[in-house]
Amino acid sequence: MRGIAGSLAAGAMVAVLTVAVSEAVERMPAGLPASAALLLRYDADHDNSISKEEMEAGLKADFAAADTNHDGCLDPSEVRIENERRLARDGVQASPLVDWNLDGCVDAREFGNTVRSYFDLADRTKDGRVTQIELRGPSMPIAPRTAPTKAAGMAPDGSTTQTPTNPTTGLPY
Repeated sequence: MRGIAGSLAAGAMVAVLTVAVSEAVERMPAGLPASAALLLRYDADHDNSISKEEMEAGLKADFAAADTNHDGCLDPSEVRIENERRLARDGVQASPLVDWNLDGCVDAREFGNTVRSYFDLADRTKDGRVTQIELRGPSMPIAPRTAPTKAAGMAPDGSTTQTPTNPTTGLPY
């Protein structure tokens, strides 16, 4: 009986996660990676950019909500509940909390490590603000081909009678 109940609960959880992930994807602006949701949820004034102040205020509010006993420390049970909430909200993009210094407590600094790191990486102009353009990431143009490439070690007729050599050293591979 427990096996059936467990299977039903697992199926229900998968359905909830699928709906949560699909709703999050629908809300994402076009062209942004799914990981951008990590920062976009902190855009309090909805101006399509996230300031460091908005991010810090959002992290503070999220930490306060997760710290149910209000002791400034997330104990293992609070961490488990927060990780389950993140998984339900973010699906495969979820960033789990980890007690990195193994002191039995996830403090506010550890709570915001992933978001702060992502903010610092995304803020390419280092102006304390991340725009949607910065969230899109760099685009690398593809250089046009000038001539058809020929595989090393191929004779003009396409046979492999030649021994391929390293173009840098001239030695055979």
